[in-house]
Amino acid sequence: MQPIGLVTGRLDLLEAAAAASIMPLVGGALAAALFALGRRLTAPRRAAALVAVGTVLGTYVLPYGRDFFTEPLVALGLVVMIERALAGHDMQAGAALAFALLARPQSAAFAPLLFAFLLLRGRGLAAVARTLPPLAVAAAVTVAYNLVRFSDPLEFGYKPPADPGFTTPLWEGTTGLLFSPEKSVFLFAPAIVLVPLAAVALWRARERATVAFVLALFAAVFGLSATWWSWMGGWSWGPRLILPGVTVLLALLAPWIAIRPGRMRLAAALFAIGFALSLAAVLAPAGAQLLDRRSGTDGPQLARQYAKLPDLARNSIDAADDAAARDADYRRYLALWQANAVRRLGPGGLIPAVLGTLVLLAALVAVARPLRHELRAG
Repeated sequence: MQPIGLVTGRLDLLEAAAAASIMPLVGGALAAALFALGRRLTAPRRAAALVAVGTVLGTYVLPYGRDFFTEPLVALGLVVMIERALAGHDMQAGAALAFALLARPQSAAFAPLLFAFLLLRGRGLAAVARTLPPLAVAAAVTVAYNLVRFSDPLEFGYKPPADPGFTTPLWEGTTGLLFSPEKSVFLFAPAIVLVPLAAVALWRARERATVAFVLALFAAVFGLSATWWSWMGGWSWGPRLILPGVTVLLALLAPWIAIRPGRMRLAAALFAIGFALSLAAVLAPAGAQLLDRRSGTDGPQLARQYAKLPDLARNSIDAADDAAARDADYRRYLALWQANAVRRLGPGGLIPAVLGTLVLLAALVAVARPLRHELRAG
């Protein structure tokens, strides 16, 4: 992007376009990976699809389909890693973890858990050895990147005093991630309340190694996040840092909800609530609340995000005839690309906004029709 940006003189717009184009694909890939994992856990198609779509659209994962953060990439790597390990493709499992490591070097902490899982599954040291080549490549690339950027193979960009490291007491971070009104995982991913029931059922069904593996991954993600100096993950929507752990945890729901129709309906209702809660962060920038931030808050609040929508909508409508709005603070306007097109291009932006929306809706219908038949069959 940088070479093209130097030619066009608009690197900022190119970076925004790249993030806007890549992250929806990551979200789609994450849904596909969750569906594959659900099927690998013996869930029927409908249950696997509900959990896959619900996790991406019915939790706080939803707004991260627009903003470029590394947590969805790590989540994708971990979900694929679990599915490939269950399938017996050890090198592919290692490659998936290597992908997560390249996204966030802290993902190296999950390697011992993968090794332990393979050993518990009775695959032996040979299986562990097959995961090592892609992990070694990822480690080498990470070291080389650190050398080029920081002139230090062990410098990852987190350096005191700006980033003091793991300085938060575990109890403090845990309390915040569970009960904070701005970061509680129960608020931003309501379906997670069903996970203990699903985990117990799978444990009794003798899927103990898998359950232990998923719970250990979540515990590792949670522990690293809760003790990080900024356990809240900065000013971001929901408990951003534990997003990869929440994603793999929700995958356990697929085989459990398939047993009874009432469980399917309950899961669907909780995912619907999660969608409604996070939709405001898709319609409006999470940073909008920073313009009048309230003291003592650790992130954007659910109710305030919805309360800001009317003003942001009026600003976006007025921006069509206001040339000064084209380079104004984006946080004062709706986050929809259609609104941004009108703000940037003026009234003429309505044409690409309408046409683009119609094309996207047509594509959605074209994809949804065959999927509906497939889900009915399974």
